[in-house]
Amino acid sequence: MKQHKIFIALIFINTAFSSAQTKPGVYLTTEDFINHKISYTNSIKIRLNELFASAKIKIIDSGKTISLNKNQIFGYHDKRNINYRFFKNELYEIITSQPWLVYKHVKFSTLQNRKGAIQQVEYFFSKTVHSELQFLSKENLKKAFPDNETFHLLLESIKNEETLAYYDSGFKSLKVIYLYEKSLK
Repeated sequence: MKQHKIFIALIFINTAFSSAQTKPGVYLTTEDFINHKISYTNSIKIRLNELFASAKIKIIDSGKTISLNKNQIFGYHDKRNINYRFFKNELYEIITSQPWLVYKHVKFSTLQNRKGAIQQVEYFFSKTVHSELQFLSKENLKKAFPDNETFHLLLESIKNEETLAYYDSGFKSLKVIYLYEKSLK
C-alpha cells in the first residue's frame, strides 16, 4: 500500500512538471542534461535494452542503426517528458533535480513461492549531476551533507525511511527535499 501511495505521488509530480509531450531522445553528456540538449529526437526508434541490464542502447535513425554504450552517455528523455539517468547499465528515473537529484529505480524480481515477477521500487540520490548514485537513506544523506547538522536532526525525526521519497502535497515537494531546504533557513 505504501508503494502504491509513492507511485501515485510520483505520477502527480511527473504530470505537474510535464504539460506537453515531447520527442524521446538521449542526453549524451551531463552538460547536455543540464542544458536540456536532447540528441536523436528525430529517430524512428530508441531501444533501451533494459532486459538483463544490457550495456548498450540502439537507435534507428535515417535507416541506420546506432549503438551507444550506456556507461558513456548520461541518460534518456521519454515522450512523456520524463528524464532518466543511466547508472551501471540500468535506468533510473529522475524524480527531481533541485537542489540535488532524487531517482526512482524499478526492478523486477521473483520470489520462490510466487508465480511471475514482482516489482520492487527503490530510491536513490546524487548530490550533483556528476556524482554517483547512492541509496536514499538517512545514513547516506548524513554522509553526503556532513556539515549540515540541522538536516541531520530533521532526518532523525523520520521514523520510517521509506517516507523520505514521499511527495508532500502541502509543501509541494518530496519530504527529503523539504527537510533539506528547511535546514538551510
